[in-house]
Amino acid sequence: MMTPRLKIVIADDEDDIRQGFRRLLSKLGCDVIGEAANGRELVDLCLNSQPDLVITDIRMPEMSGIEAAKQIAKTQAIPVIVVSSHERPADEDSAFIADFLLKPVSVPNLQTAIEKASRTD
Repeated sequence: MMTPRLKIVIADDEDDIRQGFRRLLSKLGCDVIGEAANGRELVDLCLNSQPDLVITDIRMPEMSGIEAAKQIAKTQAIPVIVVSSHERPADEDSAFIADFLLKPVSVPNLQTAIEKASRTD
């Protein structure tokens, strides 16, 4: 049985990081249906494109990935994987995120996080 390809939105304020995620995700058989350069764009993108999953950086202009995850959670049940080269999300924020990955992200780690996040049991 073919599983439908996951529709994923990615957010990072660095273009090369988004490009990297595009490459990794296409290797994993996922479709990147949108890209955001900041948290506000990410929230709008999710409202308009209804992705299956979000992968976002924590530190971004206008709104952090965590703030964006909280906004998204108000209206949509979309799992959010947060990535950062700096800090781990605070414990009180962990309710809003499906998983956390440290940059640089490897394919196996990303695959595991996606499988964990997209499990609907």
